[in-house]
Amino acid sequence: MTRTALIVSMLATVALLAACSEKPQTVSATHKKSDSIAWQGAPGDPFVAKGWTAGDKDSWQRQIHQRNQYQNEYNRIQ
Repeated sequence: MTRTALIVSMLATVALLAACSEKPQTVSATHKKSDSIAWQGAPGDPFVAKGWTAGDKDSWQRQIHQRNQYQNEYNRIQ
């Protein structure tokens, strides 16, 4: 009985220590970082909102303002 208890406690200790390890968090080679300005847009992006032209900052700001107004509960209740 003592031998079984020893084996069980050793397995439990190994399991607990294995759970404490941490894998390294590195950026993969497929990760793409975008350094472009937000209103330039992605070339060939199929998800461009209507009324927005790529590269036009004023157009981009109007589109963001309009999108935010759709999330405003005071405007949506009416």
